[in-house]
Amino acid sequence: MSTHASRTPDAAATGATPGSDPEAPNAPDPRRALRAGLEALLFLTEEPIGVAVLAEVLEQPEETVLAEVEALAADYAAAARGIEIRHSAGGWRMYSAALARPVLERWALAGRTGRLTQAALETLAIITYKQPISRQAIGDIRGVNPDGAVRSLVARGLVAEVARDPGPGQAVLYGTTRLLLERLGIDDLEELPELTDFLPEPPAPDEPELHALREIRRRLSAAGAASAPESDDDLLPPPAAPTRGDDGSDMEQLTDRLDQAARNAVERLRAAVAAGPGDPRTGEEPDDG
Repeated sequence: MSTHASRTPDAAATGATPGSDPEAPNAPDPRRALRAGLEALLFLTEEPIGVAVLAEVLEQPEETVLAEVEALAADYAAAARGIEIRHSAGGWRMYSAALARPVLERWALAGRTGRLTQAALETLAIITYKQPISRQAIGDIRGVNPDGAVRSLVARGLVAEVARDPGPGQAVLYGTTRLLLERLGIDDLEELPELTDFLPEPPAPDEPELHALREIRRRLSAAGAASAPESDDDLLPPPAAPTRGDDGSDMEQLTDRLDQAARNAVERLRAAVAAGPGDPRTGEEPDDG
């Protein structure tokens, strides 16, 4: 019976040392591992990250990390990618390339970024002008439960928890973030327009409604038919006998007459408003039935 030769490769032929696993993958290139880690950090960071922080995380000298990040930025620029690596605000970060700006503008204008709902906009306005404010206070102003709108604003980074109410329950107080200032293009909340500029005009405090005016006129007409003079001119007291004096004395007399006429008119108006149907002061006879 013949035996077949083993198909297992010889260790000497493969270059493997005795006792080593021939299936083990080759060790990665240190430079490639460094670049991969660097690229991942620049992709994940939300703010520019300094070389010192990168070197600490990558466990490499700062000179090595700086040279590698500059080389990586040059490779991105040479390949004309949609992402570029730039040094800004004391650190490095990935940004969208200028070459891709028209595409991003069309994408943003198409509404694919997810616009805020009307409820979220109202809630954001309340928090902006009333911060710090609790959810309960927001609900009292809007008249509905604001939990969904607040969660949406927090998820978008426009609103955050800023404090706790010292009262019972220690409710969470919300305020706006710097991201909102960036979106609005302002440096401080003091640059926002005054809230009073957008409030509706309140009605005049002493201005009655139209139906109330008609009712007052009806009562005045009824009262005047029984006891009042025929014309408003009769409300004025009879003119006093002319006396000689200076212009100042004549002006005082005229002022007194006008004041008395105004008082008489006010008294008649009060009486007409206070009088009800069938009241003797209105001049109307009560029904016999």
